[in-house]
Amino acid sequence: MKKYLLKLLQMSSGVRRFIASESLLGIGFGIFMLVFNLHLLDLGFDEAEIGRITSVGTIIMGIFSIPSGLLANKYGRKKVLVSGIILIGIGYAGIGIGVRSLIIYISQIIMSLGVTLLITSEIQLLFYYSRSNREETQAYSMLFAIFTLFTGIGTILGGYLPSWLGGKTTIYQGALFISSGIILSVALIRGILLPQEKDSDVNTSHILSFEKFTKQIKNRNLWLFSTFTLLIGVSYAFVIPFLNIIVKFRYGWNDEPVSIVLTINGLFLFIGSILLPYILEKIGLEKTYFFVFLSNVLMSIVLYLSMPIYLFIPLLLLRGGSFTMLNNIVESQTMQSIEEDERNLFAGMRAVLRSLGSAVAMYLAGIILSDKNYYLPFLLSGAFILIGYIYFLVFIKPIIVLKLYSQND
Repeated sequence: MKKYLLKLLQMSSGVRRFIASESLLGIGFGIFMLVFNLHLLDLGFDEAEIGRITSVGTIIMGIFSIPSGLLANKYGRKKVLVSGIILIGIGYAGIGIGVRSLIIYISQIIMSLGVTLLITSEIQLLFYYSRSNREETQAYSMLFAIFTLFTGIGTILGGYLPSWLGGKTTIYQGALFISSGIILSVALIRGILLPQEKDSDVNTSHILSFEKFTKQIKNRNLWLFSTFTLLIGVSYAFVIPFLNIIVKFRYGWNDEPVSIVLTINGLFLFIGSILLPYILEKIGLEKTYFFVFLSNVLMSIVLYLSMPIYLFIPLLLLRGGSFTMLNNIVESQTMQSIEEDERNLFAGMRAVLRSLGSAVAMYLAGIILSDKNYYLPFLLSGAFILIGYIYFLVFIKPIIVLKLYSQND
């Protein structure tokens, strides 16, 4: 383990700067994730309406994901990444300002456009700074680990900032403005500190590379991997976006203890992210996939059952760490299995399918939660994880194994 940790400190300078700035991004996201739903509830929106708002944002992400990937080809991943972070900050501020549905929806759309630019450029840029496939896996896991750790810090801040700052529309307004300011500072930091891409790595020969797009879109593997991430995204969307609501209302808690639980959950996400590359090296890819899928299915089923809170919280935390390992191995291994010149398009396709699936899942979850059922989302999440593992065995595993053999040869 000591040798593994030393390797993490020896990653390229671009990777280290990227990961360091992720800490502020995590804090901003963490504050927003806790107070967003609660802010809307205080404004008078119910759970079903919140589900519709988040679904609209997810649909927007799906629509613009492929164009976003093409923009990364045209103008470079760094410019697209920084632009996306700026839009997220503006969207956060708009949600804090708005009191009517129209402003909330517009702000959600702006934020979702920013998230689209972020997710269709971030991992590819991180991998661009990496020097090997092994460093790509380590860099992704460390990036997610730092993000989740500092998201936890942001979450606990989100539990206390409302009582410290308050606001004119709801007590959560000031916290939303703080999260917006932090996100905008990340855009400034990354714009200045991240290394520029080489001109030869930015495709300016065709307008948005449409000729290349029409050829690459026929690649069967891109569709198979994108569908795989869709299944994992649906399992995520049934629970994670509503985790604060589930914890708060399943046991009738106040905001402060909810923020503490979600902060501890962030620590488990951090541990899961750090452990994944180590586990991969120790037991191999196939056993790791089996372990993370099985553990997530079992814990999702158990969390569906009624139980005392002293059992629910530990299981919820363990599921959080395990799901992080599942998400990270799927995200990193699928991206690594795609050729470099196809990664921007794959990021867009993956985001399209994942966004559409997540939109449906969040819409359904909102309806379920509006009926005060804080149990069923876990069962539905577990069902899609199980479907995802079957899909992995049939379609994904043969491709990844073949890729590993070809690299070894």
